[in-house]
Amino acid sequence: MTSRDYYELLGVDRHAPDREIKRAYYNLARGLHPDKAKSPEEARGNAERLATISRAYNTLKDPQKRAEYDKSLGVSQPTSPPASTPAPKAPAPQPDPPTSPGASPGGGPATAPRPAISSRDLASQRAVTAQKAFVKGIEFFKTGDFKKALPFFEVAVENDPESEALYHLRLAQCLMKTRGSFTRAVNAAEQACKLDTYNVEFKLSLGEIYETVGVTSKARQVYEDVLRWEPDNEKAKGRLQILGASDSKSSASILAKIFPSIFGRD
Repeated sequence: MTSRDYYELLGVDRHAPDREIKRAYYNLARGLHPDKAKSPEEARGNAERLATISRAYNTLKDPQKRAEYDKSLGVSQPTSPPASTPAPKAPAPQPDPPTSPGASPGGGPATAPRPAISSRDLASQRAVTAQKAFVKGIEFFKTGDFKKALPFFEVAVENDPESEALYHLRLAQCLMKTRGSFTRAVNAAEQACKLDTYNVEFKLSLGEIYETVGVTSKARQVYEDVLRWEPDNEKAKGRLQILGASDSKSSASILAKIFPSIFGRD
């Protein structure tokens, strides 16, 4: 399986758009969750296969990584439609709108009403606005200027709340860095994971945010879920060890207060 390229692993064309790649990955990953395995052997096989397609997806969903990967394959993005695709026909000329007597002060033809913007066009415009805001926010984010990046990510999420999970994650991270609303940060991180359910990076970030706000039980659940997908994930293992050690210290401290003589106190 590893000898096949990432596009073949996901079952998509090499020029497939992002949404198609995401949909293909989700459809594959949904059936490979370790909880669905009927035996330990099947669970291990599913985990290995899931790790493989996750690597493929994490590469192809990132524009820069995908471009580098395509270059390694010798794939170029098409600059014009394939020869078999007929060129779009020019729209037929429309007749002038009928003249309504008295519709204009000079007695000339009435001014045609401006066509209303369709909901699809409006959604497209908002998606473009969101993308531009996100790109600008990333410029500040990469330099560590989270305060300036924050409003751009807010605009991105406001204009395209159901499409790009990364918009929500970067918003959550900026809110944490700027010590903004922790509730909003948690909600944004949870939404990112909801939109990109199988993205381990997003889950790890959510776990860290849970830790920061003190909800360690949920952080532990997130890290355990990551390990169900990727049993060898070192970051999730490390965070669980730290949480375990923290819980042990907390328990010892409580016991010391209740039974001081046991811990060497009078």
